[in-house]
Amino acid sequence: MFRMFSRFLSLGLMWAVVSIICFARVEPSAANPVDLFGAGAASGGSGDAVTATCVGAECLYFNPGFLSLDSGPRLMVGVTGQFSSFSTPQGTVSINDPFYSHVGASVLPPFGGFLKDRLWFGIYIAAPSREISWVRMHTPSEPFYPYYENRSQRLMIIPGLSYKILDSAVLGQWALGLGVNYFAGFDGGMVGTEGATRAMEARVAFELKGLFGLNAGLAWRRGPWSAGVTYRQAFGVDFHTVAFNHVAGTDIDMEITSQALYSPHTFQWGGAYRAGATTFSLDVVEQLWSYWNGPYVDLRSQMPMVGELSGVIPYNRFRNTLGFRAGLVHRYSDALTFRGGLGFDPSFVVTAQTGITNLLDAHKLTFSGGVSWNLSRSLTLHAFGRLQFLLPVTHRKKTTEITCSAEVPDESSDHLLDEWPCDPDDPTTEGFQTSNPGYPSVTASGFVFMTGLTLEVLP
Repeated sequence: MFRMFSRFLSLGLMWAVVSIICFARVEPSAANPVDLFGAGAASGGSGDAVTATCVGAECLYFNPGFLSLDSGPRLMVGVTGQFSSFSTPQGTVSINDPFYSHVGASVLPPFGGFLKDRLWFGIYIAAPSREISWVRMHTPSEPFYPYYENRSQRLMIIPGLSYKILDSAVLGQWALGLGVNYFAGFDGGMVGTEGATRAMEARVAFELKGLFGLNAGLAWRRGPWSAGVTYRQAFGVDFHTVAFNHVAGTDIDMEITSQALYSPHTFQWGGAYRAGATTFSLDVVEQLWSYWNGPYVDLRSQMPMVGELSGVIPYNRFRNTLGFRAGLVHRYSDALTFRGGLGFDPSFVVTAQTGITNLLDAHKLTFSGGVSWNLSRSLTLHAFGRLQFLLPVTHRKKTTEITCSAEVPDESSDHLLDEWPCDPDDPTTEGFQTSNPGYPSVTASGFVFMTGLTLEVLP
């Protein structure tokens, strides 16, 4: 019966993967919860240091190449939850959606010839417990954490395939894999005109566009050694809205574009060594944040007798980061396996928040642990816990000081302006006055605690 189910599942996965790859339009897609909370309890307990050790559907994210180096088909289903607390001038905030579920499968279709026992298919799905996608845009002065903002609230679907290109006793096993990270962007238009009562009446037409990002991986294994490299394409939720407004006989057209929930181009290198019942792994993660334009909305408008006007996006510079993951897996007995992990990710925000903006980020230190129980020959239950700390960093605002002469100071991106310049004839304007919530200083700090369970089914 399992063979029949496996054959049916393999044919279904093949059709899904081939259809998506054939009709895909490769563009940025949406950020995902796996970046923060892991793909499952097995990889999560090892601190996500699994570029060279992953098995099953989790490989579609971490390294699709290892999908075809697995020992057999696998099914997985699980749930992950988190509790978070981040400091802001208004008090503590948390990640909105605390839970998401995940399911995955990997199969070896019954091909013959040169494809026999070489071409694998798989699919991984992570679904939030509430909204499929929820994106909130912020004003430039609002304090928020762009790395964590709503990133758990996104449906993620990754079908993929992997091909074992070499199986040699001398050179080892080599495999290539490809995953397609799917989501939908937001595009459309809005037409607003005055109605019979002179109130604004709007007609809105929006659509969700299918967008795709690529995950590609190369895997190698020989004896106790294994290694891999993975590339994940940059992705973020793209919004594009055009509004045509007709007010009092005048046309006012606006174009609004933005990109939220951004994850950068990522290269992840990993190596692992197995010594008896213990496996040591180390990953290096390079994230190319410098290509990001930032989380703010870009507004352009065509005004009568004025021409094109566009808003000025506050300047923030982002840097490429180099982090690491270290993992350990120890098989204590035939029934129990223990896991541990340690990770460090540097902050990607270079610009000190001394002016209008309040983008909050800090270096991140992560501790992970997990355990696996072999309930039977075909059932394994994985559990994990993870604690991520933001190492506190404080940004102190700079102010533009001028004499009390009603003079209006020049604007500066790295300074705050006195919103009520001092007027010698008005005593209420004395002293520096601002509505910026980050004045006089703003501190980025907090933590995220994650835990989850995954049930794995083997043939």
